[in-house]
Amino acid sequence: MTRQAGRWLAAALLSAVAGLSACAPDAAAPSGETSADALAVPGRTAQLALACSGCHGPSGGAIVALDGYSKAELSTALTLYKSDEDGTTVMNRLMRGYSAEDIEAISAYLAEEGPR
Repeated sequence: MTRQAGRWLAAALLSAVAGLSACAPDAAAPSGETSADALAVPGRTAQLALACSGCHGPSGGAIVALDGYSKAELSTALTLYKSDEDGTTVMNRLMRGYSAEDIEAISAYLAEEGPR
């Protein structure tokens, strides 16, 4: 395996793990806590947005970079990916695991901070 292939594999695995962990229920959250309450945890939104960095960050290669997009543009795109029930891309699959509140928080974070 070449060094570049190893980096791509590591980035893909990191994105998958971050995406899956963001979709999993929060073990520390008391029952009845809403998604919006969970986002109030310091760093939670950054953790959710971390899943975007593997493909859309500085080392994303040919994937579209997210720098420069507004919150509204990001939110619209992510919501469309989530609502496309027949979509088969990685984005369609990832977005199905996020709530509307998650998408709004991620969009705001990425518009302000950009992917890392």
